[in-house]
Amino acid sequence: MQSRIPLPTDNVYKFYAMFGLLILLTTGIMFFIRHEYYNSMAFERLVPIETLKAKNKPTAAEKLELYLLEQKAEIAKLNKEFELGIYSSCFLIFGLGFTSSGFYYWHTKIQPMQDKLLELQVKKAEYEVRALHQQLQRTRFTRS
Repeated sequence: MQSRIPLPTDNVYKFYAMFGLLILLTTGIMFFIRHEYYNSMAFERLVPIETLKAKNKPTAAEKLELYLLEQKAEIAKLNKEFELGIYSSCFLIFGLGFTSSGFYYWHTKIQPMQDKLLELQVKKAEYEVRALHQQLQRTRFTRS
């Protein structure tokens, strides 16, 4: 199967830069998806917790349910902090590292050489055009 998205494989620095951008994009998307997930879980637990807290004389089963819901809320809070911390620190650092180093080396090492090569190709093409014009003029001169 052939990929429809052309990957920048002409130099490794361009690949690093694009890979870093992909990590950053994925990290941002996952951060917001997981943040919304944990917020929706918290809102779903809020109503039953507040309902059970508002009762004057809760039964033993209601006290247990309230305790379990509060414990789930506390565990979810810790999980949210841990997971979002991983997204915002580790993946963000990796993404920024790959992206910045890839773009830096691409700009300072590869691009100047490509610019110089392009300039030399233009000069070569201009020289070839001049040589062709001179040859055409000589052939016209010899024919007349």
